[in-house]
Amino acid sequence: MRRLSFNSLSVRSKLILAFVLLTLLGVSVVTWIGYTSARASLRAAAEHQLMGLQRSKSALVKTILISSRNTILRMSASRFAENASEELKAAYRQLDREPVTAGMKAEVDRFYREEFEPVLAKRLTASPAEGSLVPRNSTGLYLHYHYLATGPKPYGVKRWTQSATDGSAYAKAVARLSPELISEVERLGLDNIMLVDPETMDVFFSLDQSAILGTNLLTGPYATSNLSAMVQSLRNSQNEDDYKVADFEFFRPALGTPEAFVGTPIFVGTRMSAIMVLSLPNGPIARALSGNGEWEAEGLGKTGEVYLVGPDQTMRTNSRFLIEDRESFIQLLRNSTLTSSTVDAVEMLDTTILTLPVKHAAATSALRGETGLKQLIDDRGIPVLIAYGPVDLDSLRWGVIARIYEAEAMAPLAAYTQRVFTWGIGLVLLATLLALVLGRMLTRPITALVKAAKQVSKGTFDVEVEVTANDEYRELGLVFNEMVMNLRTSRQELQRQVMENERLLMSLLPASGAAQVREGNAEARQSFADVTVAFVNFDGFESLPRDLGEGESMGLLSDIVAACDEAAEQHGVEKVRTIGSSYLAVSGLSVERPDHTARMVQFANDVVRIVKHFNAERGVHLVAEIGINAGPVIGGLVGGRKFIYDLWGDTVRLARGIESGGRMSILVTRPVYDRVRDLVPFGSVTHANVRGMGPVELFSLLEEVAV
Repeated sequence: MRRLSFNSLSVRSKLILAFVLLTLLGVSVVTWIGYTSARASLRAAAEHQLMGLQRSKSALVKTILISSRNTILRMSASRFAENASEELKAAYRQLDREPVTAGMKAEVDRFYREEFEPVLAKRLTASPAEGSLVPRNSTGLYLHYHYLATGPKPYGVKRWTQSATDGSAYAKAVARLSPELISEVERLGLDNIMLVDPETMDVFFSLDQSAILGTNLLTGPYATSNLSAMVQSLRNSQNEDDYKVADFEFFRPALGTPEAFVGTPIFVGTRMSAIMVLSLPNGPIARALSGNGEWEAEGLGKTGEVYLVGPDQTMRTNSRFLIEDRESFIQLLRNSTLTSSTVDAVEMLDTTILTLPVKHAAATSALRGETGLKQLIDDRGIPVLIAYGPVDLDSLRWGVIARIYEAEAMAPLAAYTQRVFTWGIGLVLLATLLALVLGRMLTRPITALVKAAKQVSKGTFDVEVEVTANDEYRELGLVFNEMVMNLRTSRQELQRQVMENERLLMSLLPASGAAQVREGNAEARQSFADVTVAFVNFDGFESLPRDLGEGESMGLLSDIVAACDEAAEQHGVEKVRTIGSSYLAVSGLSVERPDHTARMVQFANDVVRIVKHFNAERGVHLVAEIGINAGPVIGGLVGGRKFIYDLWGDTVRLARGIESGGRMSILVTRPVYDRVRDLVPFGSVTHANVRGMGPVELFSLLEEVAV
């Protein structure tokens, strides 16, 4: 096998190759230097921007937490808070003397069974056992009856504590104190205020009238909650400025909504009167981290986001991708390394808070109190840049994670590379153009040959290239001219053969049959709704061999059939086939003709005249019995490698079955008669039995026409 080398290339190829290689070398060197410098600068800028964003968002979260802490400390130290806690607690403790009837207990059970538990079950991955959240003490049942079971519907809609049925001192205290509490909550943008008795751990007041009202945080259904742990840590506090923060949890009294809490004691003098708890909703933190959902305006592009990670290394805010395109995000999670149960939880609860794990090294470092930047591959296999750091308040630490897809962060580098590549391509093209110009004189014979070859490819075979050189181009030109001449000869022979085949095909088959053969659809059967069929039986040939001999008899039959073929072509009639001394013809088959019946009658008249002419000229006594019928038929090719075209149907059977008893005749059926009776004269109607068809009306053309 001959090896390709530089010396074996043409001069034009050598010029093009040299120019292109030199240009590529120069472009490659410049591009590499520019690329590495731009990549380092762009990466440094992206990292600085991401780190700055992480620090600013951490400061915002810290501000929100401190603001919540300062709010609760200010409220708990007010005289109103002291008086309200004392009055509400005293009224609450009197409720154990209020009667709780069986009907009230049943109504509370119904509320939990029909209103509270079904909704809660849809928002938690693990539903509590039926009835496990119902208060067991009489005070809790009393409050839940008056403030939940018979309260405003539906449960979960924001409402302040009120009851239309409770007439106790507690209801009066609530009615008197709630307006000022509501005003303060709305002014500060809070969600709820709860008061807990530090002695009994009973929740004796909840401004939002939730299911935690009247429950005990030591023995009740929410004893294992983060809220309970926080309150227990405060009940023995001796410092009125003490406070605790409870991390987010799926808070069941809020129907599974993720909530965090901040709590502080309320002192009356030196005695702790109550523990005040403020709900710390996720919304303000999420809005601060996302810039109110304007991630791109925050400099995070289309793939960046900032989120919180809790001590259990799950998210404390919703992912941007869940908010913007839920379906695509869920599908992306299913294609990641996460377990199906984790993704099911995200999909069912429609949140990443407390459900989506964040196990990468950056989150671990942030929860250890470290700050920095890492390049990682996330659970979905996508390279990301991550800036991380902690945010602390009391004993609670969250990690603040700012991340963006590396591809988007480095997108300007791709644009720069594309511009350099475009210019490089331009230089290569310019070098190629120069090489083409320089090599034009040397490659002119090839150009002429290519031009001639294109003409041949378009079907022009009278092309001949001019051969003037004495090198290898001469041999190539001579071979090409010889090839074109051979192609021209072969094409002419092929066209002649195609025309001969077409002529033969048209002489053997009707046009529709010939079309089937050309299309390779020989097995198809076609239905024709309305044609006119004529069956001609030439009677008298049986006795001719004895008088004329077999050869002359066959010649006479051939001459008559040829004359009939000419008449058929003249009248627009198609011969279907001849068998022995019979002739089957059809009109309106391959070409739709509105007057196909009249044409067939004219053809039949010509056949009669043809037979009479041959009788007079050859001295024979032949008879043409012609039956004509009109109607639907089925046509198609019969046979495999050797085939004929034939027609089927009652229309053909009837035409073939018409007989005149050995006399010259043209007999037509009623459909034919009705169509042409105004054009040609007919005799009286006759009735004949046609084999297989029964009695049929037949009409004969008058003797002077058909004899």
